[in-house]
Amino acid sequence: MYKVAPVCAIVLIVGLLLCALEAQAARNFPQDARRGTITEHQYPLYRINKSNLRIAPGGRIYDQHNRIIMPASFYGAAEIMYKLDLNGDLSIIWILTREEALRYKKPVTIQPLESGTGR
Repeated sequence: MYKVAPVCAIVLIVGLLLCALEAQAARNFPQDARRGTITEHQYPLYRINKSNLRIAPGGRIYDQHNRIIMPASFYGAAEIMYKLDLNGDLSIIWILTREEALRYKKPVTIQPLESGTGR
């Protein structure tokens, strides 16, 4: 006779672990989070989408695995989501994974047509 119960228990445990890993992978960003690209920085200033923004006191940077990076030790360029505080300073920066960068595309600014072109 086969012992089915231990095999079923193992399959159930493995399935639950896989579901838990998938649940940790998804990050939900606040509605007021903005999409951008950090192109350069010199602590405490970060150049995001052609604007120089200062990181707020106590500002946090989360990497792709949702771990906190100290703002002074961040380096390189990155695709990000970010949130500003009431003073217009960076309060939170999330460095996006490749999948998140594709999911949260940058907003496109449409340039108005020049008037006086005769068309």
